[in-house]
Amino acid sequence: MKLEISSWVPHLNQLIYSYFYYCKNERTTVNIVRNERVAHSGAILNIDNKRIFFDYSDAPEFIDSANLYDYYFKRSLREENHEKNIYPLNFNLSLSYKSHLLVMNLSLDILFNKNSRTEIIRAMDLFSLFTNSSHAILDFKRYPKKVEDFGGNIIFHTRLWNPNNHADTDEKERRKFQNEFRINACRLLKKEFKNASVGLLADQLAAELAPDLLLDAKHSNKNNYFNMLSKFNVCVADDGLKDTPGWKIGEYLLFGKAVISTPLNIAVDDFHEHVNYEKLSNRSAYQELPEKIEYLLSGKKYLEMGQNNLLWSESYLHPKNYIKRILTIVEKNTKIELS
Repeated sequence: MKLEISSWVPHLNQLIYSYFYYCKNERTTVNIVRNERVAHSGAILNIDNKRIFFDYSDAPEFIDSANLYDYYFKRSLREENHEKNIYPLNFNLSLSYKSHLLVMNLSLDILFNKNSRTEIIRAMDLFSLFTNSSHAILDFKRYPKKVEDFGGNIIFHTRLWNPNNHADTDEKERRKFQNEFRINACRLLKKEFKNASVGLLADQLAAELAPDLLLDAKHSNKNNYFNMLSKFNVCVADDGLKDTPGWKIGEYLLFGKAVISTPLNIAVDDFHEHVNYEKLSNRSAYQELPEKIEYLLSGKKYLEMGQNNLLWSESYLHPKNYIKRILTIVEKNTKIELS
């Protein structure tokens, strides 16, 4: 089973580490090779004469042709494109598994590729000495195995994106709406709920638009954020870039949290409103948050949803099942072809 990448970039962490976990658990050879023809944020898994493409782009547009592969798995997959040999990758997030050992299993052309340098450094930074995004703090072992009750407290730590940093007019407008939602949601939650922790990553744009919401350096640290997140029950999410989910919602699910989100505009397997998340009516409906939170607080529904999400994430996001899910789909379709 061979995994081909052109370079190691953050969007591929979930796949690379899940593949590494699968190989170690199944006692098979780790075979990750560099293929410069593979699209950026893409990867190809070769198994039993099948070629499986993984598309981790933020955008709903395809980064390669599905016709070139037996299976095409895509993050940010629109429902209308979920057909034929195309399947959703559900939510993407950055996680890790024994990062220093993974590095020892990589070929030299990946290790010394300039585009892989940042993730190599993060993987080797076992004590978070050189980067705020060390892979050591992303190790899946830190995710909880059960749901705990912290009284239904709420968390929404987020960031702003500068519209002026993008040339596309539509993307500028998306970022404007995104920033407005995040600022207004934080202010509303801060006003309405004493047990809410909200704020924006401190940068120049946030300081200009919402100086009252800036998170200090301690709260912006990824390790500290995960420690905080583990002690909250209700989490707020919204669309990221390109109007598709970012990493945050995947983290919420693996931590077994109840989720309130803006509408999900992608295909996600077995992920349902009122079971796995509460849905706001539109991209800008921050004013609906208090009602959604009160609904989850009544009868402690947030605990049931948190448990649902812990089970869902174990099946669809956790390294122990991530590759197995892909192989199950391939095996099922192979049997259909042979029958």
